[in-house]
Amino acid sequence: MTVTLAYITFISLAHVGTQLIDAIFSEAVRVAVAHWRAQLTLAQVISQLNQPVELGQALLPAIEQELNKYNCSCSDVKDYVWAQPFLRLRAVFEPGDLPDTPIDFCPVPMAEGTAIAQVTAIACLAAIGSDSVSYGSENQGDLFVNLVVFPPGRGVFTKKSTEKMSGHTDGVTFPIRGYRDPLNDRIAPSPDFVCLSALRNPKEVPTTVMPLDELMKYLSDEHIEELQKPQYLIGSQLTFRDGMVDILGEELEVDDAQLLYAMHGKWWIRFSHKTTQIANLGETSAQQAMDALKEACAHCAVPLALEPGDIVLVNNRTALHGRSDPGEEYGGQTRWLLRTYGLETSDIDEAQRHAGSPSMLYP
Repeated sequence: MTVTLAYITFISLAHVGTQLIDAIFSEAVRVAVAHWRAQLTLAQVISQLNQPVELGQALLPAIEQELNKYNCSCSDVKDYVWAQPFLRLRAVFEPGDLPDTPIDFCPVPMAEGTAIAQVTAIACLAAIGSDSVSYGSENQGDLFVNLVVFPPGRGVFTKKSTEKMSGHTDGVTFPIRGYRDPLNDRIAPSPDFVCLSALRNPKEVPTTVMPLDELMKYLSDEHIEELQKPQYLIGSQLTFRDGMVDILGEELEVDDAQLLYAMHGKWWIRFSHKTTQIANLGETSAQQAMDALKEACAHCAVPLALEPGDIVLVNNRTALHGRSDPGEEYGGQTRWLLRTYGLETSDIDEAQRHAGSPSMLYP
């Protein structure tokens, strides 16, 4: 059977197309990365991870070639991915041999499984027109970080790592793409995509995704109007705070922020349960709108129990994401995801990058 994008779209309307496009894209990336890997030593693979943008571009022709076998292209996949709140790619890489699960965000220990997971994530993002990026203010700017449970003794980081995580967008104090920070023009946009690669998940702890289109169904016209007004305060998320102080001299906070944006015929969002509040305590309508948004999250969470070898691309514009309670066990063979970010960077100024890094954005 010849698979065309029109057919994929038709099947999608019948509620099985997502599995089809997922399978095609997963296979294309998996084959392209496997062929590339077979020509290199592990040391060479690790070395190429230091140039993620070049690496992604180098893998694109092979991915395109594989997609063409199904009369599909990277452009088709990009359009499809941007129409979804998330895309789950099952068994898109082979985890292989892994060390014990780390007990900190960084560094990511280098082994066959972790290296291939990183290469595959970079390839997936490149195929949809995004560069793999980090921010210097978070975890020293490491491109990939471990999402794991921390051992006792790390204070708030230990506590947070063991708890359920409410819906949020990452880099919430950074402007959405197309906007600038009103006080500091150097600040780069927040990521378009949050890319999670599963290495271990023995207890099948779900990542949760809350599609914005579904959230909107629970909001009244009045709520939607209020969420578009610049009447909210947004504070830095925990993992960014120390880095913000080091780079900016203080935590980054956004005054008079709006949470909901009409962009390109769709709704985009920036929001964090933990760090967003109303600017004026007397604005009850603003509070009611935010409360309605939080309540909607409870109704719209899609659980994704990622399996080793899976990657999920969460759209950081059109979805919130979180996590169920992972428990308190750490290290050993416990849950281990890698996270990186994807961003379309054609409009990024050099001043919005850290000097000397191909992928680290400011701050």
